Amino acid sequence: MQKQKSHQRCGFSLLGCLTVLAFILLLHPTLGPAQTERVTAEGLDDELLENIALLSEVLAHIQQNHLAPPDSEPLMHGAIRGMLRTLDPYSQFLPAENYTDFRTESRGTYGGLGMEIGIRDDRLTIISPFKGTPADEAGLQSNDIISQIEGESTRNMTTTDAVEVLRGEPGTDVTITIIREGEPRPLAITLTRDVIQFPSVESMVLKGTIGYIRVNQFRDNTANDVDKAFETFNQQGIEGIILDLRSNPGGLLRSAVEVASDFVDSGELIVYTQGKTPREEFRAERGKQQKQYPLIVLVNNGSASASEIVAGAIKDNGHGLVMGEKTFGKASVQQVFALSAGAAVKLTVAHYYSPKGVNIDKVGIVPDIEDPWFSRSEIQMLRKLQNHEKIKTFIAENGDDILTQLDKAEHASREDTDAAALMRKYQRLVDSFTEEGIILSSVGLKLAIARETEDTVDEYEYDPRIIRAIDQLRAFRLYESVLKGDDSD
Repeated sequence: MQKQKSHQRCGFSLLGCLTVLAFILLLHPTLGPAQTERVTAEGLDDELLENIALLSEVLAHIQQNHLAPPDSEPLMHGAIRGMLRTLDPYSQFLPAENYTDFRTESRGTYGGLGMEIGIRDDRLTIISPFKGTPADEAGLQSNDIISQIEGESTRNMTTTDAVEVLRGEPGTDVTITIIREGEPRPLAITLTRDVIQFPSVESMVLKGTIGYIRVNQFRDNTANDVDKAFETFNQQGIEGIILDLRSNPGGLLRSAVEVASDFVDSGELIVYTQGKTPREEFRAERGKQQKQYPLIVLVNNGSASASEIVAGAIKDNGHGLVMGEKTFGKASVQQVFALSAGAAVKLTVAHYYSPKGVNIDKVGIVPDIEDPWFSRSEIQMLRKLQNHEKIKTFIAENGDDILTQLDKAEHASREDTDAAALMRKYQRLVDSFTEEGIILSSVGLKLAIARETEDTVDEYEYDPRIIRAIDQLRAFRLYESVLKGDDSD
C-alpha cells in the first residue's frame, strides 16, 4: 500500500518526476544523485511534494493543450519568479544575463538611470536616486511609485523585470510614469540613459574644520575609501565629522560592518541577524576604530539597508547624533545563491537588528534630531531653478565666488557701498523669480546658485542640512570647551 501511494505521488507522469527532481536540485544545487534520493525521501514534506505535483500537472496541460507550443525557458523562469514573489519584496531570480548585470552593478559601473528600486506595499518604488545621475537630475525622489514603464503597468513586475527594461544603451530614452504623494495626478517623465559611474565615497573638509564623508553605496572598496578620508582629516586637524548617508540605498553587509567599525569602540555590537539560522552577531573589528571626533550622521527616507545598519550602530552605541528624516526601513539580509547555467537566486535569509534589539523593517531609524528637508512646494521651486539662465547670468556677471561675496555683504557695515550694491542685485534676482511664481527662502535660493557654480564644494557648504549639522558640531565644541573651563576653575 505504501509503495502504491509513493507511486501515485511521483508516477503520474514522466514530466512530474522530472519537475520534482528539478525543484530538489534548485533547492539543493550541490547535491549528487544519491543525496537527491535521500532528500526526496526525508527533506521534502508531503505537502511540498503534492504542490510540486500540482505544478507538474499545469505544465503538462500547457505542453499538451495550449494553442502555441511553449518555450520552456521563459515558462520556467516565470514560474520561479512567481514563486519568489510570494515570499517577500526582495527575493529575486536572476537569469544569467541579469546575474551578470548584478555583479557589474556591485562594482559601481553600469548603463541605465542611476536609481535603486524595490517593491513596497506591492508597488514598484524608488528607494533612492543616485546623485548626479539621470534619475537625480530628472527630480525623481525616494518613495515615488513607478506605475508604468513605456506605457506598460508595473503592477505585477518584479524588480528584476523592471531593471531589465529600465537599462539600455546610453543615449536612449525611456519614459516612466510615477505616482507621488501630494501630486494630484501621475507624472510622465522621459529620461535619457547614461553610463552610471559614481564613487562609493566622497570626502572633503568644509569650513576649514569639519570633515565631511558622503557614502553613496556600500561596496567592496568603501571601507578603504573611508579610511583614506580619515588620514586626510587627521593631518588637517579637523574638529568634527559629518557622515552623510542620505539617499544611500545600502549595499554589502560586510562593508557596512567595516565602516561602522571606524566610528564605534572595538568589540561593540554593530548589528545582529536573526533568521532560520541561529543569531549571528557582527561586532566592531579590533584595531579598526579611527580617532574619535564629534559626529553627526545625516539620513533621510532614501537611506536604507546597510546605511541603516551604520546609523543604528552609531546611535545605539552613543557615538554620534543621527539627524534628518526617518529612514526607509529595509531591515532584511539577502544572500545570493549561484545556480546552474550562470543564473542565481537572491533570497532573504534574515532580518537585522540594531544593537538595542530594534527590528527596523518597514519602520526605519528614527533620528535623534528630526530635521525635515524642504517642503514639497520648495522642492518643486528648486527643480524650476535647475539650469536656469538667470542664475547662470548672475554668476557670470558677479564671479564664481558670488556666494562668498554675498555672505560677506550680509555682514558688512552700512557704509560699505559695494556690499550694499551687491545685495541690491541679489534682491532684484529674488524679485525676478517671484514674478515667475518661484518663491524660495534665501537658503533655498543660495543652494540653487551653489548647484550652478564651478566650485563643487559650494553645493555642500550651502546645503541647509549640512549647515545645521555644522552648527550642531560647533555647539558641541563650544559646550565641550565650557566644560573644560569649568573643570579648571
